[in-house]
Amino acid sequence: MRKKTILILLLLLTAIISLAACSGGEHLLLAEYNRDAEAEIILAELGAEQSEWQTLAKDVERTFLFAGDTATFIPDSNRILLWYVDGNDIRIEQMEIGDEAPTEILEADADIRLFGTVIQDPFTVFITETRGFDSYRCYVSQDGAKADRRARGSLCFMSEQGVIQLELDQEDGTTLTLISLDGEEETVILDEVEDVGTRIRYNQELTQFVYMVPDRDEAQLFLIEPGAEEGEPLGEAFAIIDEFGFLGDGETVYVSGKLDEDDNELGLFINGTGEPLIEADDIIGMGQSEDGKYAIFMTTSGDEMTAVLYSVDEGTVTELLEGAFITQKGFPTEDYFLLQTEDGDEQTLYSVRKDGSEVIELLSTDAYDILSFYMNHAADQLLVQLRHEDGSDAVYVTSLNEENGYFLVEDWYSLTILTASEDQFIFWGKEDEEDDYALYSIPWAEDASEVELDDDADFGYRTAFLSEDGRSLYYTAVDRDFTDFEVRLVPVDGSERPERLYRDKHLLDVSWEGEPNLEQIR
Repeated sequence: MRKKTILILLLLLTAIISLAACSGGEHLLLAEYNRDAEAEIILAELGAEQSEWQTLAKDVERTFLFAGDTATFIPDSNRILLWYVDGNDIRIEQMEIGDEAPTEILEADADIRLFGTVIQDPFTVFITETRGFDSYRCYVSQDGAKADRRARGSLCFMSEQGVIQLELDQEDGTTLTLISLDGEEETVILDEVEDVGTRIRYNQELTQFVYMVPDRDEAQLFLIEPGAEEGEPLGEAFAIIDEFGFLGDGETVYVSGKLDEDDNELGLFINGTGEPLIEADDIIGMGQSEDGKYAIFMTTSGDEMTAVLYSVDEGTVTELLEGAFITQKGFPTEDYFLLQTEDGDEQTLYSVRKDGSEVIELLSTDAYDILSFYMNHAADQLLVQLRHEDGSDAVYVTSLNEENGYFLVEDWYSLTILTASEDQFIFWGKEDEEDDYALYSIPWAEDASEVELDDDADFGYRTAFLSEDGRSLYYTAVDRDFTDFEVRLVPVDGSERPERLYRDKHLLDVSWEGEPNLEQIR
């Protein structure tokens, strides 16, 4: 009896080890396109024979719904997400490595507009559906299950905290309902309240809502919590409310408005009371720090703009920059955000510590247009993509906390950013117009020289992923035309020529990469 028990345990252990083997390892997602631009989506393990590959979908077309192209690995998990057009349908599917086949999350008509977002942990897919932008349906899929419709209305919004359904009716007014992600709880926040429309804001936790009700020559804000019978007036009645919303602490409400219609300027008020913190012709909220302690506002008075920072804890305003035109360019890290000023041809980029204690000039130029920004998290550096007035491309590299920038690549006819590691920047392009396209790496260093990795692709390179040790690059070469794909492997130091891995294949994703080192800042 004991021998039988041991045998069963050994068999179970073998099964567990086998399952772990087929669900781990280094996997690739590949697409093989036919002449009709239809693809077969393939899951392949590195080193495995093609006979061991797993087909996930056949004869499908691309559709741009999630980040990536048709299929992706969910970072830091064993899961794959697929989305594609199959005939007259859009299909969204998921599977775990080792499953026999993908399972359906959602199927919809191909002529319906879909918008999707994904949360990694717990694995949740949010899908918004609309035909003509006049009504919306919101679907939620949790842990790989088929998506369930959670809301249907004039508008609907989803987050980790729940789903908001908004019904707008000219006769009956506005109805706002909060629905739990599992669909088991529904709370009516506003029940046919007149004159509100879409003038509603809510905090990130969905624990408080504020809405505006206009009444002849004035407008009043009301604050309401889920479960309350009616909203409570917040602050004073305003003659004009131009903008309002929650600050990052989830409790404080800012208001840009005029208490009296004869006031010359708008004022920034906290919770609709007291003296205005700032006054200007126009006041716009431009972003908040990740910890919710600071908010950026942009003011305009005459021809002058000013960027100011509000501290939620201290209740104070700090003036950051003045200029003819100022824009906020995102938060590359938790501690810094970017501001850009323009004055005629001159463009200047600044990093600002989130509490406003430092404003650092990173780059000032009157010969380049600033195109885009990337944060290389592996090397803690900001990449700025530039275009010279003569049409040439450049990449500028800088820290966020000091003025130490330099041109990494300059005066190139064409340049496309691919990826980066702690040591290397990977791009493709051509330095001069008469050159062929080639793939390059270059170390992070001033006056560094680029290394040519591959020069055999007439139409350039796509979808590059570094190996786990960062020493090699897996990528797609586009050879004789835009449908002629090949997956190749090359050392990033250029010590060896590229190796062809898979002919007629397009590399979609790799399983070992988590969040990418290089993140575009928007």
